[in-house]
Amino acid sequence: MKRLLALAAAAGLAAALGPRLAGATEPLAPPSAGTQSLTGPQVGAPAPDFSFRTLDGKSVSLARYRGKTLVINVWATWCPPCRQEMSDLLSSYAKLRTTSVEFLGVDTTEEAPIVRAYVVAKNVPYAQAIDAQKKFQKDYDIQYFPTTFVIDPQGILRARYIDVVAPQQLALMVDAAKAGRNAEIVSPLQQKIDLALADPGLASGADAAATLAYAKKVDAAINKAEDLLNESDAAKGNSTDLLRTRVEEATIRDVGIAALASTATSDESKELLARLRGDAARDRERWSDALAAYRDAVALSAKDDDALSGIAFVAGRLNQSDVQIDADQGLVLLQPDSVDALVELGLALGKAKRFSEAYAIFGKAIALGKKHVDATPKPAVIRKLAWTHLYAGRAYAKGGDHAHALAEFEQVIAWTQKLPADDIRHDMYLEEGQEAIVALGLSKPVTTTTVSLAPWTGADLPGSVESTFKYRLVVADAVGTNVALHASGVPKGWVASFCTDRVCSPFKVSVAIPQSGVKIIEFQLVPPDEKAKIGKVRVTGTDGRHTSSATT
Repeated sequence: MKRLLALAAAAGLAAALGPRLAGATEPLAPPSAGTQSLTGPQVGAPAPDFSFRTLDGKSVSLARYRGKTLVINVWATWCPPCRQEMSDLLSSYAKLRTTSVEFLGVDTTEEAPIVRAYVVAKNVPYAQAIDAQKKFQKDYDIQYFPTTFVIDPQGILRARYIDVVAPQQLALMVDAAKAGRNAEIVSPLQQKIDLALADPGLASGADAAATLAYAKKVDAAINKAEDLLNESDAAKGNSTDLLRTRVEEATIRDVGIAALASTATSDESKELLARLRGDAARDRERWSDALAAYRDAVALSAKDDDALSGIAFVAGRLNQSDVQIDADQGLVLLQPDSVDALVELGLALGKAKRFSEAYAIFGKAIALGKKHVDATPKPAVIRKLAWTHLYAGRAYAKGGDHAHALAEFEQVIAWTQKLPADDIRHDMYLEEGQEAIVALGLSKPVTTTTVSLAPWTGADLPGSVESTFKYRLVVADAVGTNVALHASGVPKGWVASFCTDRVCSPFKVSVAIPQSGVKIIEFQLVPPDEKAKIGKVRVTGTDGRHTSSATT
């Protein structure tokens, strides 16, 4: 069992009640779910009501979309699969959005400034709402990111899809909803999962040893299914149905628990039984039962890191901060060379507002990450260090220490620039570091000018020259403020160009801050020849009262 929070944030787990994929073979019949039911809203039933204020201040509710097919995408800026999915969502929006089809983005974990910084940078055209009261998160049972819901014109939920959604899948979901049908998904990979979760069988009258062996096979089958889920690739027609898989896992796990419960006498069998019971209760969101079972497992083996991870996860759901922190501290002791374990502990301490302790733990995580980079300066190790700085910065920001937060976010950009440009996290971490800096400047009330520079990611503006050095320049200030920008330290013979709104200005420009509070500019440094090397160039912005600067 892996901690589900980490999976939701970083794994892009697959699929849900989505469309039938063209060319796929018929699925194997899933095991009977018996009296089990999925938690959260059920496909084919009325969608739970909701009411939000969007980032631009408009009111939206389920009733507002009655008569239209509604696509709701639940996402977060910290979620790699969500960011991966965005370009496809924008493409789908352009093709599917009509007077009868609407899109709505919902962020259930973050505050408006960081979301605003992202949607402005990506030019996301559809409405975005913040689930500040967490009612939507509860009613729609949001446990994984990204999750996409499709609701038909009568307000009936027709698809609940967990993972990166490919354009062809979303189009089929929307078509099903328009026709008043539930969407479904079939794929070769899902059939492998169904096979993996077939009951391995236990002979009648099996003794304790045979029953323990059977329960281990059940546990192994579930772990194999989880590994297969991570192979999901919607773009290649290999999606998986996460919700169906969870029911299949619960079915086979319940059989294993029942078998083991009558024969468990050894500590090994009791420990496995306790952990399986914890997993079963966790998947049904019976958090207190799960916590008790995981504690039983740890009592039998203090080194059961799966059970400790389970304790930390469900304690977080129960808002039992001290219990979560104790479990994370235990994992740090078991995994002294793990940056991840330290980051998890730092996050738990920050959640409990024990900020000074959190800062100290993040300091240890960063020191350990640098040690790993010194020993093995590979991209994956550098990525981990950049990621650690990102979460450290968020902890400082949450604690109100904006100066240290800014320093950490700048380190995210600095370390990310050491990665190959084609690295899987290169663009994402550059963007996240810069967005976080911008969000600091957007914190209410806006009292200062914020200028941030990072290497350009994504498509160039029309007419950009390939040989130039390109940066994303982000300026944040009060709405309507005029900010004067100028470049200094530009080498002789070079041209510094501020490109925005289809025009470019050499060396200096004045820009008006739009309603979003953020202005995105492509800043270019044009060399006199292809062999010229870039030095440090500073961009300074001032609104007449406040000044901010950033260097390339």
